[in-house]
Amino acid sequence: MTSSSPGSSSPTTVVASTPADIVAAIRATTLTPADRVEILRALRETMPDLVPPDPSQKKRIRAAKGVPRPFVDAAINGLTASEVWTQSAATTSGEMEAHRDFEGQRPVFDELKTYTDILEYGLNYHHWQATAKARTVYKVGKQLGGDEGLVLKPHVDIMASTLPRRSRKAKTPSTTPPPKPVTE
Repeated sequence: MTSSSPGSSSPTTVVASTPADIVAAIRATTLTPADRVEILRALRETMPDLVPPDPSQKKRIRAAKGVPRPFVDAAINGLTASEVWTQSAATTSGEMEAHRDFEGQRPVFDELKTYTDILEYGLNYHHWQATAKARTVYKVGKQLGGDEGLVLKPHVDIMASTLPRRSRKAKTPSTTPPPKPVTE
């Protein structure tokens, strides 16, 4: 397999004879986010029979989720047993098996879902950490005086201008009159 490195004019030879070699090479390499995206795209491109989402098929796909696998298996067995049924139905048991067996990709989906969940948590976690540190920086920057405070003032002002404004609801006067004092 030949590829060219970004910024280089000569191709480099990549030797990876097995999936284990590819995994080892990935683990031994420092990857940028762009590298990870390319790896994910390469995996996607090598997956046979992958179908891009079609919103117009959403209802049909949802309805099909309610049909049990033994129903499909029985249809495959029936088509195998009857040439007339195969011709009448305009499909073959092999075609149905190929669609049914795509379920073999389920472990890939499960792993990608786990990866997505972990990545989303990581994105949210690091955003939280950055904002927590930025709030501390903002509070300290507002308190600094002297020449240092003057240098930081434009930055503190920019930070202040980006913060959401907290608005309080105006108190509406009560429409019920206050109770009259009891006199004895």
